[in-house]
Amino acid sequence: MKQTSLKKSARLISVLLNIGCVFFGVLSAALTLGVGVLLCAPLVAPEAFQSAWSDAVQAGQELTFGQAAVFFLCCLGEMICIFLALYHARKIFRCIGQGNSPFTPATAVQIRKIALFVLLFAVVSELSVFKMLSLPAFILCAMFVLILFCISLIFEYGCQLQQEVDETL
Repeated sequence: MKQTSLKKSARLISVLLNIGCVFFGVLSAALTLGVGVLLCAPLVAPEAFQSAWSDAVQAGQELTFGQAAVFFLCCLGEMICIFLALYHARKIFRCIGQGNSPFTPATAVQIRKIALFVLLFAVVSELSVFKMLSLPAFILCAMFVLILFCISLIFEYGCQLQQEVDETL
């Protein structure tokens, strides 16, 4: 009974993670295009770019071109980290939704990858021009990463126990 509810829940979560992957994938692609345009505009049309940037500065924009470029690159990095974390979570829940045991070496690896992308997200957020992540939020992300890493070790141990049980049967 519990295994069927686990499969149903895992399928639902997998569908939600698929939607999240598509959403953040599209955002990442659009932001990549925007960053490419921003970085290439001064090279392709320097006069038009200079005119547009002067108009923006006169309108009250206080960012330099370098700060704007770093900000958008950091946003792109954040979107990619979120996408990759969701993608690896989706792989875990799709496997469970298909009725496979969650205690596999692949699951532990996927959880570690999610932890890595959460940590990268926190670091990239701290690097942005606007310091989008406060110190308490950064510490919370770091604690979440440690928790995920410990959970991956628990899954590794569960995998070893399941392998021992399978061998004795």
